[in-house]
Amino acid sequence: MSLGLVRATSAAVVCVLLTATPVVAQRQTAVRPFAIFTVERFTAATTFDATLGSSFQPLWGGGLEVTPRNNVFLDFTVSRLNRHGQRAFVDDNGQAFQLGVPLHASLTPIEFTIGRRFPIRRKPAARRRRMTVIPYVGVGVGAYRYDETSDSSTADEDVEATHVGFLAVGGAEFRVSRWLGIAADAQYTRVPGILGKGGLSQRADEHDLGGIAGRVRVILGK
Repeated sequence: MSLGLVRATSAAVVCVLLTATPVVAQRQTAVRPFAIFTVERFTAATTFDATLGSSFQPLWGGGLEVTPRNNVFLDFTVSRLNRHGQRAFVDDNGQAFQLGVPLHASLTPIEFTIGRRFPIRRKPAARRRRMTVIPYVGVGVGAYRYDETSDSSTADEDVEATHVGFLAVGGAEFRVSRWLGIAADAQYTRVPGILGKGGLSQRADEHDLGGIAGRVRVILGK
């Protein structure tokens, strides 16, 4: 998918967020910044196992969540994977061999999610005794930039691609205090067509940069 389409999709989502802001503002919208830590198990397991040593990789980032009082939320997240590994080769039997040639891999997801929160209503006495838990679910779209390069590589071995992907998320936010929440969730991402255009992923016939991730967010605000 072309970079122009990625930009157009991202612009469309931004327009939706800007259009929605005056409406949700009338409902006493909360705009809450957050930091996020993610561990993702990538679908392209052979590629990541061989080049980076594991199909489980960490990402760090942050974002903003807009939460109107009707419990619909919109959030914008930017995260980053930045790792060093080595080139690898996959034989005809699907077995990978590391080649000892250093490489650098980076992934930058820019994700937009819309969803709904389900606050558990408690009596005033119960609120004083227990932490508030707010389950939520959501779906979204993202633009994913992946680069894989090394000093001694050829153009066929390097990977430079940007693609649109889709996601679904579900989890719960735990209100630690009036102004601090910690959210834990699981996110499924599908990013077809971004891999398999060069390097090891092409030989391994792996095309999806998505996966299943566990995420923890530290959220500031009510």
